[in-house]
Amino acid sequence: MATRSIRRPQTSAGIPVTETVSYREALLVAGGPLAEGDIPLLAAAVAQTRAGRGVVVAVDGGTHHLLRLGALPDIVTGDFDSLDAVTRADLAAQGVRIVPTPDQDYTDLDKALSFVRSDLAIAQVRVHAASRGRLDHLYSVLSAVVKYGRSLDLRLVDGIGETWLVNGEVTLAGADLPGRTLSLLALGPVSGITTTGVRWPLTEETLAPGVRDGTLNEVVAETVTIRVNAGDLLVNLHHPPLAEI
Repeated sequence: MATRSIRRPQTSAGIPVTETVSYREALLVAGGPLAEGDIPLLAAAVAQTRAGRGVVVAVDGGTHHLLRLGALPDIVTGDFDSLDAVTRADLAAQGVRIVPTPDQDYTDLDKALSFVRSDLAIAQVRVHAASRGRLDHLYSVLSAVVKYGRSLDLRLVDGIGETWLVNGEVTLAGADLPGRTLSLLALGPVSGITTTGVRWPLTEETLAPGVRDGTLNEVVAETVTIRVNAGDLLVNLHHPPLAEI
């Protein structure tokens, strides 16, 4: 859990007060396209993050998504090629923390994840507005999920579902699981994959791009397990049907 100190203007006696805020989780809003089904999910995520004492971080142009929802981020970070100086100054005047990350060797999302992990010491992160749009952008997003998914509880969220990295083994449980679509995305060769609770299970098998895919499986039980021995495997789980409306 991360903490920070906020300087409030003054008490009734005119003395500045320092308030400590503890962050339990982080909601990152990237600058990618939002489909119609993504918008209510993002709005709900902002409300849930606020209620759960989380921090809302806008990644550069993702600030515009939040402002259109009438939500103010706690932190804005990025190289600011998609967020003008006037808007940044206005946000700063409203108490938003502005964190420039100009290093062009890494994407804004990569740098934002590094900031959340290292500077805020938060281990649970949900990322919205990152999994649609240009294929090259999506590739860099998935690369970041692999990189930071090893040390963070990190998920990409959109109107279709959630995507995250398998760290050894994953167990899913819930009455809403049967009937949902589950895909395994191998980023390079992945060996020793064993799955249960799906229509087409695997037992110590290998998936690899151009060799064998594991997409579009169907959950058939209220408990699903996924185990991996070696390699980088992402899970993509669709939302329950009602959540996709």
